[in-house]
Amino acid sequence: MSIAGQDRLDSPHPLAGPVGIGGWLILPLLDVVINPFYSAYEIHSVLTGWNLLGPFVGGAEDGRFEAARLPLLAYTFTSVVRVALAGYCLCLMLKRSPRAPRWMIIYYAVELVLGFLDFFLYRTVEDMLQQASSQDYWVLPFIAAICLIWIVYFRRSRRVANTFRSREEADRQLGEIFS
Repeated sequence: MSIAGQDRLDSPHPLAGPVGIGGWLILPLLDVVINPFYSAYEIHSVLTGWNLLGPFVGGAEDGRFEAARLPLLAYTFTSVVRVALAGYCLCLMLKRSPRAPRWMIIYYAVELVLGFLDFFLYRTVEDMLQQASSQDYWVLPFIAAICLIWIVYFRRSRRVANTFRSREEADRQLGEIFS
């Protein structure tokens, strides 16, 4: 046995498997780092994009712009929720809080719901403004697959269990899952 392996066995709490923010855990970390910037861009796009701000302020006679206000506000609200949730999850991950896995599962569940909602809000606005549709429905199963993969990862990963929980709690939880 190597000396490094011996040191792990002699430590008071040896952990079997990978520990720390590394491996596949880097991808969700990057997600919660990048998501607030992307959501801020989305908020900016709603407020200044599509040449809609002028008709909203100027009181256009065409009722399409007035009807598009509610979906655009809902789209902005979903972006604000994403920023807040991603920021909170990032703090938990960097602190290696035991609450991080649960909140990351919540984060991806909310992302799943908001992803579908945003898709249909965007489609509604495009239809109201009679613009050509640029999104396809293939995005929906893609969103679902990504979110479900990460939810399962945060429930079953040994690295997540070792990084965010004590050894005893990780062994108990993983024992329940795999027994």
